[in-house]
This record gives sequence, C-alpha cells and structure tokens, in this order.
Amino acid sequence: MKTIKRVFTVFLVVAISSMGLTSCNSHKNTEKKIKESKTTQSVKKPDTLKMSMDTLSMRIRQNTWKEFQKQQTHIIKEALETLNQTNEAITDLQSGDVKKAETVLKTAIKNTGILLKKYPTADLVPVDIKMDVQDLITTLPQINRTVKLAKQQMSKGSYQEASQLLNTVKSELDFNTINLPLGTYPDGLNLSLDFINKNKPKQAKQVLFDLLNSLVVNQTVLPLPVLRAQVMLAESQNLHNKKEDKSKVINLLENADYQLKLAQAIGYGNFDQEYTEISKDINNVKTSVKNGKVAPGIFSRLIKRTENFKNRLFNNSTKKK
Repeated sequence: MKTIKRVFTVFLVVAISSMGLTSCNSHKNTEKKIKESKTTQSVKKPDTLKMSMDTLSMRIRQNTWKEFQKQQTHIIKEALETLNQTNEAITDLQSGDVKKAETVLKTAIKNTGILLKKYPTADLVPVDIKMDVQDLITTLPQINRTVKLAKQQMSKGSYQEASQLLNTVKSELDFNTINLPLGTYPDGLNLSLDFINKNKPKQAKQVLFDLLNSLVVNQTVLPLPVLRAQVMLAESQNLHNKKEDKSKVINLLENADYQLKLAQAIGYGNFDQEYTEISKDINNVKTSVKNGKVAPGIFSRLIKRTENFKNRLFNNSTKKK
C-alpha cells in the first residue's frame, strides 16, 4: 500500500487554499443543545480578516503536516512489511513463480509471529495512514439552512437525500488508518501457504485477496475550523506582543470565535460545553485588549485551552469505515 505523502500535498494545497477564511440523554440536555444552537445562529460573521490569506493558509498546512507526521509514527514496521509481502506473493502467484511466493509467505508468517509477541493483546495493528481534506466555503446561516432541509427530508423518510445534504456540510481532515487484523491474518497466511504446498496456487491467491479485503480502516477527524481558530489566536497574541493596532488583535479574536462557532454548527463535538467556555475566554481577552489591561499569560492560556480541546475532539472521533 502506497504512502500518502505524494497525494497529501496536492489535496492539502488545493483544499486549504479554497477555504472560507474570513472568518446527556435527558430532556434538560436537549433543551441545552437547542439553546446553544440558537446562540450559534445569531453570531455575526466578521466582515474582514486582518491577516494575510497566504500566511493563514501556510500556517494551517504546517500544522496539518505536523499532525500527519505524528500519526505516521503509529505505523508498525512489521505490519507494513507483512502487507507488502502479501501483495508481493499475489504478484508472484499471478506470474507463475510459485516458489518465490512460498518464500515470501514464509517471511510474512515470521513477521506476524513477531507482531503477536510484541502486541499479544492487539486486535488491530496500523500499516498505513492516508489523509483526505474535505472543506467548504460557508457561513452559519448556510449551514443552518442545510441542516434544516436535511431534517425535513428525514421527517419524510428520504434518508438518502438527507445523507447527501449532510455530507456537503464538512470541513475537516480525515486521517484514515489502515489496520491489519492480527487475530485472523496469520491463519490466512498459513492457509495460503498450505494451498501452495498442495499445488493449489489459485486457492492460495484467493486466500491472499481475502486477507487484503479483511483490512480494517479507522477514520479520525480533525475539524479545519478549529485549526484556523488556533492559527488566528496565535497571530492575535503575536500582534499584541508587537503592540500592533488593537483593532487587528480584536479582529483576529473575533474571526477565531466565528471559526469555532462554525465547527460547533457543523456538529464537531456535538455542542461540547468547551465551545462555550472558549468563546467566553475569547471575549474576556477582547475586553482586556480594548481596556488596555491584558493580564500576563491570558493569551497563552487561551491558546493552550484551544489546543487541548482540539486534541480531545481528535482523539474522541475515531470510527470504523
């Protein structure tokens, strides 16, 4: 399976450069969500963004690349080698080189033995990570209209139409981790080798194809609006430290708040209380800047809180595809 590095740059540059950048089960919880939703709908989009689009796009790409590299460290070498050897054995069988396929399979079986010793309790081991970028240029009213229309389609039983509508309301990085099922993969390799020993190369090849189809993909989502908000908050701190015009600092804070409202409206975090708390913190920083009484560390605490929130959203979003 090929690495994503070549594809990654193309996806990232094209998608991020097109971004819109100007910017619990109880009745009680339901009422709370409705209230927060109404609050989100009433937020006004800032008219401008007092930050270079190129700079914003570049910094988001840098942050994204760091996150992607961090995820790549989870790949397990022996698992990737096993997957590559599975593909190699299929190629050998297709070309009629049964003896070479046998040798490759024995090496793959050895690798799975190493994996079983290293990770005796693991059901899945990662072999590759790919990343897709899905982004849209939108506003809160547009999101609300789409969600309302999707609900109407749902109420009529038009689930596919509703699904298609909701699929357009995404602004995210999707990390797709391809996993080798360690509980069943070694048995499949041994079965394929057994067919080779019985002079049944077609059956051996089919078993290997079935093994490739048994790979499990886990998807983890990172909301792009939250990434944008982080960059804007960092730049607002930078401009404040340089004693730039207060209006520039406040503008960036307002745009960061709006990006977080976008993330909330799209549904990342499902109206997590942290959105409200971070928004309050942003407003406190804005007030401090306006009054010229900025307490030491107030920007750093806000940025750190947003970073922790992003990490929590990311870590809690993994799902099987």
